[in-house]
Amino acid sequence: MQQPRPLWFLLDIYGWLVLIMSIVTASIVGQWWIALLGVIGYLIALLVDLAGGRALGRTGAVRLARAEQENRELKAEQARLLGAIRERDEKIKHVDKETGKPVEK
Repeated sequence: MQQPRPLWFLLDIYGWLVLIMSIVTASIVGQWWIALLGVIGYLIALLVDLAGGRALGRTGAVRLARAEQENRELKAEQARLLGAIRERDEKIKHVDKETGKPVEK
């Protein structure tokens, strides 16, 4: 069971950078609505974190990496099996129906 991480979203350094840069820009320009863009950027940074799996923590990231590796292995196995099925179907096409022996091309 994964340990709960309350307030994990406050640890996102990229989100804080975007928010701070927007506040600095808003103060320089004098247009404080630009700070809202920083809030939106912070939320986008959180979404990217969630999609990338970084917000899962160390054990969650390891589990995600293992699942991705297993997924790649299963896809490779599926491709190998589909290739074998295609080869078998090609051999069946070229078998003489009367004698049951392969036909020369």
